[in-house]
Amino acid sequence: MAKPEVNVISHQPGKLPAHVEAVRPLIEQAEVVSFDVFDTLLVRPFARPVDVFTLMERQSGVKGFHDARILAERLAREKNHARSGSAEVTIDEIYQQIKLPGLGQTSFQALKALELTTEGEILKRSPAIGPIYDLARSLGKKVIAVSDMYLPASMISSVLARNGLTVDEIFVSCEHQTSKHESTLYEVVARSCGVDTARITHIGDNYKADCEAALKAGVVGYHIPSVLDQLFRDGRFNQLALHKLFQVQKHGADTSPNLFASLALAFIAQFRARHPEAPIARVFGAMYGGPLVTGFAAWLNAVMQIDQVAHLRLATRDGYITKEIWDILGLPGRASIMQSSRRLTMVPAFHTAFEKEIGSVLSTSTACTLRECVQRLGIGAGEAELLNALSIYTPLDRVLDTPAKTSAALIAMKECRPIWRRIAAREMNAYQHYLKDEGFDPAHDAMADCGWALTSQRRTELILGKKFRGYYVGTLEHAYMHEDIRSFLFHHGQDRNWVRLAERGVELLELAFASTHAQISHFEECEDGVRPVSTQHQRQYEILIGNFVAQMQDEIRLFAEHFKPSVSHITLNEMRDTLYDLFSSLITTPTNYEYEELALLPHSRELGASGFATIGTFWSTQNGHYAEVQQATSWRSYIRLGLISFRQEGLRLTWMRAKRVLRRRLKR
Repeated sequence: MAKPEVNVISHQPGKLPAHVEAVRPLIEQAEVVSFDVFDTLLVRPFARPVDVFTLMERQSGVKGFHDARILAERLAREKNHARSGSAEVTIDEIYQQIKLPGLGQTSFQALKALELTTEGEILKRSPAIGPIYDLARSLGKKVIAVSDMYLPASMISSVLARNGLTVDEIFVSCEHQTSKHESTLYEVVARSCGVDTARITHIGDNYKADCEAALKAGVVGYHIPSVLDQLFRDGRFNQLALHKLFQVQKHGADTSPNLFASLALAFIAQFRARHPEAPIARVFGAMYGGPLVTGFAAWLNAVMQIDQVAHLRLATRDGYITKEIWDILGLPGRASIMQSSRRLTMVPAFHTAFEKEIGSVLSTSTACTLRECVQRLGIGAGEAELLNALSIYTPLDRVLDTPAKTSAALIAMKECRPIWRRIAAREMNAYQHYLKDEGFDPAHDAMADCGWALTSQRRTELILGKKFRGYYVGTLEHAYMHEDIRSFLFHHGQDRNWVRLAERGVELLELAFASTHAQISHFEECEDGVRPVSTQHQRQYEILIGNFVAQMQDEIRLFAEHFKPSVSHITLNEMRDTLYDLFSSLITTPTNYEYEELALLPHSRELGASGFATIGTFWSTQNGHYAEVQQATSWRSYIRLGLISFRQEGLRLTWMRAKRVLRRRLKR
């Protein structure tokens, strides 16, 4: 058999990954290099091999197939062992033992064909063992595959070749009625290859079959743990989260494994094998960002179809990566980016709800001056006139660090109501023009965003004078709400477990949707329509966060590719359960590596007025840790914000906000 071309950078000592260099001497001394197949040369997209049967059950609609297939293999092995002394069976013998009411022989043949097709499609080259195979090929060794398996050698050989892993010979236990576990299959291999067993180096993930039994047969057996086992030994990864995913197995006749958890766990393991020294941005994207954004996109597709939405509008900035994942998954329905943000909708809302909305200009978590509060809006024309008018009523450069000073600033802004209304009318008309040009239809479209308080939806509805559908990752108990608003993970604060997580570290949920695209401050009307005006940010912040976002999103996209073949067979509850296990572990019990790296990542809040405090400023772990930063919000600032909220929103909403603050602060 012709040997395939090998595409490797270098096989000089020290140029390959450490785990490849470690096995080089064993390959160099060997005449034949033998590889185990499953979980060695090839990996599945699931953490457990039997999850393939769950996928098949959902693909075929044959209820009970997963359990029946597992039972049939056990019965076939017992029957064969009683008859011949060997427990090795073929796939045909397994399917002869399947017992499912109402299914005839034709159906069993169709299920067997489905299993062969499914395995052939999902099996992929291992990122950990692939380079070792390449090394063996480059050194001119005879490369073979040896597997304890019920699938036929012809099928396995085809899958290996399709993944660039062509072998010179393949030995499968079911075709020789002996196995690696019994050591005797190695004797068959040696005779067929015409070499002494000591001239064979065998590599595999099962210690007993691939190392202990190989050594017993005289073969040089080398144990390399599976990518999943290697993941479980790596302290940089949150082991609490990983073991929750691994153990999320429901027992009973009418339940099945969590397929999304299995997919996520397998992806994380394969990611680690590809990037053993990956930075935190890639780790976060693979382990947390990928499952969250992909799950959100799949949920959006489901509710969009239920509600018969014509056009899904993905709000910036969170919408950019969601749109990419939507396209990767090939989801049906029309989805596009819509410019919407806190700032973009704030000023236009002053035109129709001035008294209610004007205080939001001062609602910042850090004390600043009135001039800074106005200038950060970037309103352009009219700013100089507004500042001049405000200066008549209150000092512009006095720090608003007490309730009295804040109240004086609010009174001054209300005295300048005519100027604010002119600015608001200009921005409202321009934004309405933009929405009209975009073809936004409140009756048939829906807006999607991360969520939390839903101020952008509320203000956009004020601007348009109409309600519309809104889809969000989560909404809090004080969020704006009506019957056409839906939430993916927690709705209107009703899931207390998720709400508690959001209170501890909602910034980590937001981080998965971070973007490097320019944020639009507002629109201005011009001769040929409207033009966007971008929000100004500090360049050094954009460079730093941009590097993190780019690496994180690379892994989010790869997770979506991993998930795509199974997208129509995963339930929304599986996604929610998996995401809770992941984020509850990250937010409450992060590893030292996760906390020290993520907590010190800059996080811009309140339109850039927070001095770029870190994520750790707002992230409370189970041990009460917060990052050390200079500008953590003081109790005095919270009291100031509470008085503003009470004047504008009333006691009920202010009390709900106060409870959230107390829960977070007292955890320190």
